[in-house]
Amino acid sequence: MKDFSFCVPTRFIVGKNSPAHVGEQIAAYGGHRVLIVDDGGSYLTELLRSVRSSIEREGLEAFEIEHKAVSPRLSIVMEGVRFCRKNDIDFILAVGGGTVMDTAKAIAFFCENDGDLTEYVLYRKSSPRCRKVASVVTLSGTGSEVSATAMIIDDRQEPGIKYPLFQESIRFLFSVMDPSLTCTLPMRTTMAGAFDAITHVIEHYFCGPSGYDMQDRMCEAVMSSIMANMRAVKDNPADYGTRAQLQMGSTLANSTLLGIGCDSDWAVHYMENPVTTLTHNLHGSTLAIISVAWMRYCYGRDLPKAVNFARRVMDVAPQATDEQTAIKGIDALEEFLREMGLPVRLSEIGIKPDLFPVLADRALQTAGSERVGGVSLLTRDEVMEIYKLAE
Repeated sequence: MKDFSFCVPTRFIVGKNSPAHVGEQIAAYGGHRVLIVDDGGSYLTELLRSVRSSIEREGLEAFEIEHKAVSPRLSIVMEGVRFCRKNDIDFILAVGGGTVMDTAKAIAFFCENDGDLTEYVLYRKSSPRCRKVASVVTLSGTGSEVSATAMIIDDRQEPGIKYPLFQESIRFLFSVMDPSLTCTLPMRTTMAGAFDAITHVIEHYFCGPSGYDMQDRMCEAVMSSIMANMRAVKDNPADYGTRAQLQMGSTLANSTLLGIGCDSDWAVHYMENPVTTLTHNLHGSTLAIISVAWMRYCYGRDLPKAVNFARRVMDVAPQATDEQTAIKGIDALEEFLREMGLPVRLSEIGIKPDLFPVLADRALQTAGSERVGGVSLLTRDEVMEIYKLAE
């Protein structure tokens, strides 16, 4: 096991009607002038009214910026930074899903730190300074409520490049989670979010030959639970218990708890990011496509783990050889994704082969290296091969 330091300081407040008490939490953390960051969706009307009322009951002031965080763009981040500095904002509150949470984190970070986004991404430079920031979560999947990461699109060029801002200081002080808020989400969005969470586990699970049985089995349990609840939510979309399980699975998946002491990869995410930035497809849907292709290309590099995935997660019976068992497990995953209504080919979302070279270049640029993935270590040619498998 590798040496590690593990701390998740975020407080989680989970339950029905929990957003109605967010003002109390902000006051307890010393906030006075609160910028609410949201995506402007009509589905937020009642929730935002409740959040504002809660803030105002505590004698605090609530503000919003004009342009909404419909994607985690650097231009919106810097608009938020200018607004906060001009209006003496001392607390930022995200109300929404992953885009909104990542935008709020980046606003809070750059309120306290000068310099360009590219100076801080990929652990190039770190800072302990960040304005106070918290979240009210409306969508399960990204796990941004628990992570020290914000994915931000540098939209100063076209197409933009999505960079990972890794900073311990941007963790939320608290995350408010009411699973009932997710009950009316479109099924397509629900499934994409759930598979996003599974992919976070995959990035930890396929970490190279490790022998870390405890971490492996935790990963397998979380993936199996999320898959079971994906099936359950299709049958009963409004079931609070199922939605709560999906939300908790998402949080665990990106908490780093599942990968402590192990390497992690993130090759799938680095290859997916340029596709989503180009197409604006749902993040989890594109991850479904890339995950299957990546598994088909890389399973032999950690065959015992691929066999365990097939047996323990996908419930595949042993085949004549380990290789056949592993392939059967990947086939079962692809079949499951189709059952959940998620795409499994790039052609299904309008990506043609002539774009593969551009996507491969941007995958390497996002990874900030000549190789993609901390474990996979894929060359540009190998990234191209994976895109071809996903075609």
